[in-house]
Amino acid sequence: MFVNALMVGTALTIQKWGDWYGSLGFNRPMVAGTIVGLLLGHPTQGIMIGAALELVYLGSISLGGVMPQDFGMGSVFGTAFGILLSSKTSVAIALSLPISMLGTLLYQLFKIWATALVPRFEAHLKEHNIKAFNRLWQIQRAVYLTMWFLLGFVGIMAGTNAIKALVNAIPQPIMNGLTVAAGMLPAVGIALLMITLWNKKLAPWFFLGFGLVAFFKGTMIEVAFIGICIAVLVAVGDLANRHNSGNNGHPQQPINAAASDESVEEDFLND
Repeated sequence: MFVNALMVGTALTIQKWGDWYGSLGFNRPMVAGTIVGLLLGHPTQGIMIGAALELVYLGSISLGGVMPQDFGMGSVFGTAFGILLSSKTSVAIALSLPISMLGTLLYQLFKIWATALVPRFEAHLKEHNIKAFNRLWQIQRAVYLTMWFLLGFVGIMAGTNAIKALVNAIPQPIMNGLTVAAGMLPAVGIALLMITLWNKKLAPWFFLGFGLVAFFKGTMIEVAFIGICIAVLVAVGDLANRHNSGNNGHPQQPINAAASDESVEEDFLND
């Protein structure tokens, strides 16, 4: 159990390291689940659980300082519990969701402490004390990464047996309900994503993908392959049209920046 807790703590630290240095994608469930699976010695299961969680959190994004869910932490713990408890993917999803909400709370607590350090950073800059500024920055980063490592380590050491007992105590009808709910959550994730992407021009492509799966029993890989081919053909055709329109023998008219901005704004509002 100690080694497993150490590996999960390391996986959570790696995931948060990616968040610290920018949007590296380490918080995506597919990546986080794969990291956990590799460290726990079950890469295939980690990828499978990560893929299932990716669909659940597909429409969840962090904008600015708003973090609706810490899906990186939820994916790490959900995948870890799914592997260590030898449970179904539905159990991993059910455990991941509340943990992701807890991760948001913990991150906000860290932000309160980090924000309190801003006056000290400003003081070091005014004094041109770059060494002290860098030292305080390194301390802040060390606290951030250590906090997540300890959370992952303690969470597995103290929580695996309790979670296992809880899962075993769940009646079969409730477990069946969790399985059904887990099957519905990916649809919710896709719906959240479609809210931001949906417009009249993209609607036919959506229904084309739906028809390939519903009527021709295509798999996700097959649909993705066809989608990539169509995207390449559309992009090549669009480039060819632009090239032809630019070399049709007529001088190109200068573009009015204000008119262009108004056109883009009208198109955005109409969509």
